[in-house]
Amino acid sequence: MTWNAAQQLPSIKDEIDEIKRRRILNEAARQFFDNGYEATSLDSIADALGVTKQFIYSRFRGKAELLASICHVGASSAEMTVSFSASIDGDPASKLAQVIQYFVRLQIEHRREAALFFREAKSLPPEEAQAIEACKLRFHRMLCGILNEGKEAGLFDFDDASLAASALGGMASWTFTWFQPEGRWDPDSVARQIASLALKTMGLRDPSPCLPVTPGRGQNAG
Repeated sequence: MTWNAAQQLPSIKDEIDEIKRRRILNEAARQFFDNGYEATSLDSIADALGVTKQFIYSRFRGKAELLASICHVGASSAEMTVSFSASIDGDPASKLAQVIQYFVRLQIEHRREAALFFREAKSLPPEEAQAIEACKLRFHRMLCGILNEGKEAGLFDFDDASLAASALGGMASWTFTWFQPEGRWDPDSVARQIASLALKTMGLRDPSPCLPVTPGRGQNAG
């Protein structure tokens, strides 16, 4: 390893600080999810972690910043999917299938943060709420773009792209409300089936040629 490469590695202190931040965020997310944002105090978070409230304040300015950080994780699924959509090739049907599958997997992986993103956004500071709304709008516009491409190519059948994008986005987004890790379907199977439903909703009679094969298919969601 060169000296320059070694300089770019995070220090042990930085790694430990990140672990501490992550522990705080995980506990805050658990309590916000179980008890609600308003009913959760920094004292209860500190008590659960076995630390002082100052330990939390040394890394976050307060409860609102904790919520904002958690909601950004929930919103990042949409942002990452927008970036992913720009990197894939294929016809609009294939793109839509890949985008829906990718997004559903992220929603399932971060389902607690996604739930808080939808449920507690009203408690965010205005500037944070605006940033998240902008992220949601970019995701919506990305879906509209793919749908319009598909309609122009004669692949999709719908009346209004914005309404159709809202319907498909909702179908994919709300998986976090019912997916259960111990259930009948695993995340990849759920993502594939939601993508198939999205394509059928847009008018494809047989969506299977457009669905990428994913590993780990099998039963496992509620």
